[in-house]
Amino acid sequence: MKIFAVLFIFLLSSASFAKDDLKSFATGLDKTLRHLNRSDSRPCDAENLTPSSARLVSYKGAPATVMSEEDAQALFTELKNKKDIPYDFSLAGCEQRAHEMSRLMLLKGITPLKGFASVDENKSPRLEIPHPRKKGERIRWKYHVAPVVLIEKKGELIPFTIDPSMETKAVPTSQWVGDMSKHNKSMNVKLQFTPANQYDVDGRLRIDPRDKEFSQSNQESLREFKKYSEDPRGEEEWMFQQQLMEDKLNSMPGY
Repeated sequence: MKIFAVLFIFLLSSASFAKDDLKSFATGLDKTLRHLNRSDSRPCDAENLTPSSARLVSYKGAPATVMSEEDAQALFTELKNKKDIPYDFSLAGCEQRAHEMSRLMLLKGITPLKGFASVDENKSPRLEIPHPRKKGERIRWKYHVAPVVLIEKKGELIPFTIDPSMETKAVPTSQWVGDMSKHNKSMNVKLQFTPANQYDVDGRLRIDPRDKEFSQSNQESLREFKKYSEDPRGEEEWMFQQQLMEDKLNSMPGY
């Protein structure tokens, strides 16, 4: 209503216009209003971005969003299509991917958890998945992390993991863990759910995914991973750089 009131006042103040000028103004006004009324030109707001099924609950002591499975799958597709997140460089970078996905979810009014799956290498083999781009090769992790939302089924809250680096859709977190331990079904995998602000598996770094300065640094890391993913020898180069860094640290006095 405010916009129409302003336009009406403007029309009144323009009464001295010549007829041709007034006709031209009216034509332009009509085009403007038609543009404003188009659904694709309306400014978006958080209410429209948040899935209609979403609501906030407490899960294992942390706030988390419950939504319909349909909305969870739509969210997965939306995040999977984010070209600046290099999901196919699954050799490393799960913390960065999970934090960036969590940031995007929070901006939509969704409060995710993070699911950390880890193993004790003294007692168990590493987590393992097929290489996303190299047939016959495997990716192995000591731990892995991805964002989690909740879906209610028959009164029970079920965690679903959003992880385009290894899944084709949102899956129950129990399935996500199972997909990383198919090579040894008896292996002991530790699963922990944390608030979205936990960055690493040990909980040494906790920072809001929406923190602007940290997000910029995190996104820069993702850009580096993307460069590696686009280079046919990117993985070998990344592992070489990691080895150089480790050798440098080991050579430091007192390390």
